[in-house]
Amino acid sequence: MVGLVVVVLAMLTACGIRPTDPIPGLEAPHGPVENTSPSLFWVSAGGRVVPVARDQGSLSGRDVVALLAQGPTNAEQARGLTSEVPFDAVPASVDRVSNGLDVTISSDVSQLSAPAVQQIVCTLLALQPVGTVNLRGGGHSLEFQKCA
Repeated sequence: MVGLVVVVLAMLTACGIRPTDPIPGLEAPHGPVENTSPSLFWVSAGGRVVPVARDQGSLSGRDVVALLAQGPTNAEQARGLTSEVPFDAVPASVDRVSNGLDVTISSDVSQLSAPAVQQIVCTLLALQPVGTVNLRGGGHSLEFQKCA
């Protein structure tokens, strides 16, 4: 009888999966996450800043600031989208820091409209979601900016 109880308990507790040795794989990725299908943020006809996906592959932070300064494509313009990022904002530099990104543009950040600031900040944080953006240029700075 005790033998029968032991067999029944063994059957009820066994899951049928046998232990194995660790299975080797590739090295885990490291470094900042790269968004391979970035969204650029444009100003809509209503004045809101909205994302538009671009299938351009991997872009650097400097690249997206340049694209924002160039403005939307003809198709995006036909949808009522514009850019308030000035053409003279480029060249720009984007560096990773402990609290997010340090972005230096070639124009004075104190002269940027609120939508222009949001275009830059939201686009960069969509590319690298790392915290906040410190925006600098023309001897002025806008610290700890977030995408609103």
